[in-house]
Amino acid sequence: MASLTRKKRILDFVRKEESLTVDELVNRLDVSPATIRRDLVWLEGEGKVVRLHGAVMDRKRVADEPSFLVKQERFPKGKRKIGQLVADQIPSGATVFIDAGTTCFEAGVSLLTRGDVRIFTNSLPLMYHSASTGLKVTSIGGEVRGLTGAVVGTMALDWIRHLNFDYGVVGASAINLETGVMTTELSEAGVKRSIIETSHISILAADSAKVGERATVQFADWEAFQIWVTDKVFDRDSAVKMPKNLSVLECE
Repeated sequence: MASLTRKKRILDFVRKEESLTVDELVNRLDVSPATIRRDLVWLEGEGKVVRLHGAVMDRKRVADEPSFLVKQERFPKGKRKIGQLVADQIPSGATVFIDAGTTCFEAGVSLLTRGDVRIFTNSLPLMYHSASTGLKVTSIGGEVRGLTGAVVGTMALDWIRHLNFDYGVVGASAINLETGVMTTELSEAGVKRSIIETSHISILAADSAKVGERATVQFADWEAFQIWVTDKVFDRDSAVKMPKNLSVLECE
């Protein structure tokens, strides 16, 4: 297959499915991983795709994702209420991991104000906030994703896998009431999975506007969570696959 033809097919695949792994492209095009990687380097240089850890996404899809500051301006009072209610579920003396994201940030701020729990995080904004207030958080190592301020990558995953938390507070970009929760980016999905796997109790902190939204990567099903803190009542009858023992807490 000619090089330009192959690159065009790769681009068509990625634009249709939003993200693909290198292995998936190898199988579809019947070429070596080295050939696919060279093509992806070229396509990224042309501004067509974004290469991630073992995968590739459409550049337009990444560009459409709003930044942390933009997200923070959306529904600010609701996010603060959710964050406070999340903090209310966590007892004094607990060890807590706070995920990156604007709603999780508010939970972290509430917990920092209390000063009676040990906080770990991959949220750069929460790290900055703690530094400005003199309050303590423990940050994990890794690569900083500039758009969201999330620390991600192999080093971040290694950090989390060697720790254990009483509570893990996780955010989401989109929610399907039947299947589970999603995010827009593969490397953040890996960190979210690891937080859930190493936490005794996992809390989803996400407002109801996320229900019905679309995102690229599903990182957990409903069985992964014990608590969902949100802003208002939703139609539970439509969520037939959600576990009955999931506690859904709604802000007033």
